[in-house]
Amino acid sequence: MRHEKWLVTAGAVAATLVAGAAWITTSKAQTRDAAGRPIPGAAAPAPTVTRPTAGIAALVARPRSRVDWQGAVGGLRQSGGVGDTLGANLNRDQVDITAVPILLPRDPKLTAGARIYSFGDYYTITADTVGGGVSLSGTTTTVPMPASKPLKIESGPEMLTVQRTVDGQLASFVRYGVLYTVEVRCDAPSDPRCLDDNYVLGLVGKTTAVVLGKAARAEAGLGG
Repeated sequence: MRHEKWLVTAGAVAATLVAGAAWITTSKAQTRDAAGRPIPGAAAPAPTVTRPTAGIAALVARPRSRVDWQGAVGGLRQSGGVGDTLGANLNRDQVDITAVPILLPRDPKLTAGARIYSFGDYYTITADTVGGGVSLSGTTTTVPMPASKPLKIESGPEMLTVQRTVDGQLASFVRYGVLYTVEVRCDAPSDPRCLDDNYVLGLVGKTTAVVLGKAARAEAGLGG
């Protein structure tokens, strides 16, 4: 199954910028005469290293946002245990090392076969659907959105944007100080779920159930 993530793409772009930000230029000191012959005693040109610009450095630094743990605990209480029920099939060890609030869609059929991969302050959840798949992620790391397609600003959750991808729709929004994404992928270009943003926006609207693993509960002051 395809497992493409725009966050991974953004990280790769940032790494490329870093690698290309420092380059070597040759000094203009004259070492040959007008006929092109070497000048005796002339020193070889010293390489000059150009440092990365501040803008690139800022991009690579990827500042981390602060989680609104009070809001997340409020969301957990509003969920009324639904999140734990929806996430019952998720690998508990992966849930417990996730140090950000996990958001799940209130869709038992979708979460029943979901898989979670956690890296502490970043997680991604994938689920197969008939003729496609859904990916959900959450991170406190600020990364640039891909610029290959125009973004559509929507009303609803904070900073909600929607973008057409190669094989579907990608929505991102901020909640509790965390950047969340919901991505829908379709095998067939004619699949109505990916032709417009209605399906992905409906999925965003349902992605409200909060799950806190041990690391997140500790950060929120609730104990492990």
